[in-house]
Amino acid sequence: MLNNKFFLLPIALLAVSSSALIVRLLPETNAITIAFWRMLLASIMVFVISYKTLLVFVPTKEMLFAGIFLGIHFALFFRGVQLTSIAEASLLGTTAPIFTGIYGFIFQKNPLIPKVVFGLFLAFVGAGALVSQSSFSETGTLGNILALLSSIAISYVLVAGKEIRKSFDVFEYTRWLFFFAAATLFVISLFTNVSVFTISTTEFPWFVFLALVPTVIGHNIFYYLLKALNTTTVAAVPLGEPVISSVGALVFFGEPITAAIVFGGGITLFGVFLVVRFGDE
Repeated sequence: MLNNKFFLLPIALLAVSSSALIVRLLPETNAITIAFWRMLLASIMVFVISYKTLLVFVPTKEMLFAGIFLGIHFALFFRGVQLTSIAEASLLGTTAPIFTGIYGFIFQKNPLIPKVVFGLFLAFVGAGALVSQSSFSETGTLGNILALLSSIAISYVLVAGKEIRKSFDVFEYTRWLFFFAAATLFVISLFTNVSVFTISTTEFPWFVFLALVPTVIGHNIFYYLLKALNTTTVAAVPLGEPVISSVGALVFFGEPITAAIVFGGGITLFGVFLVVRFGDE
């Protein structure tokens, strides 16, 4: 990995921003199936990349739990994208800094900073407005709720990853993280009667893209940066994702950027910005 983290940030941002757009191209494919293949293929890719250290250690229970929550995150987010607009799902899917900030206050005894509290308040108001005022379709509200829940799940992954990365190389971590996420999604598929192995030849190339670009490249950069940066800061890097995804949705799918998205999303992003900006003081 390159040492210049500032160079890595825009690469990671562009990589992860492609995820929602690809999911929109697969409207008939079950969200669990998409998430399963993304995680399984990403795990295989990272295992190949890091083959020299395959026998170095046994994965930890912390990696297992992080993988479980990552699998849940993708299942929720992908289904959310299918039910609501890309702009709304992307906005709500990037509210993880809210929850990492709350986690830090409750479990890590981080002090209450007035500007951070105000930022959390604004972020919740904006997110609440988006959830309740979806303009996409009758399923939009449910999709927005799922996208918001996906942020809660990924916030745990980021917090756990911060601790895990103190002891393990990024590939040693993510190969098991993605594997356990895939295993979790497979178990979910059994309980929901989803046949994850029933896929078409036209779907598979998109699964490979999702595994390689937003996951092996995008997510690995984020987990790499966890060792050097604050968790909330890393969680805030994807704040540019709603902008890129919304423009992509407008250009490729004709999804409008409504006043409600601009207003609610603007409040949410400003609130998250305050959490990130003043959360380390």
